[in-house]
Amino acid sequence: MSADVEHLTCKELVEVLTNYLEDALEADERADIERHLVICRGCSNYVEQMRSTIGLLGRIPDDDGAVHSEKLLSMFGEWQAGRA
Repeated sequence: MSADVEHLTCKELVEVLTNYLEDALEADERADIERHLVICRGCSNYVEQMRSTIGLLGRIPDDDGAVHSEKLLSMFGEWQAGRA
């Protein structure tokens, strides 16, 4: 990932999103992402959707969580394939 926010792409953000949401990035990488989110409405919306999804999945009882997670991942994969 580039240290210059002008070179941070949406694809790069998506590739490190899990680490970002889990606070597992170095401070400079986190700052690059946060600057990108300020200027990119699409990525900002995407991050908020992921946070909402994580929050909702956290409310599903443990015995059903794996089934719902797999279904959600499958649906996301189908949606993403349709955009390519």
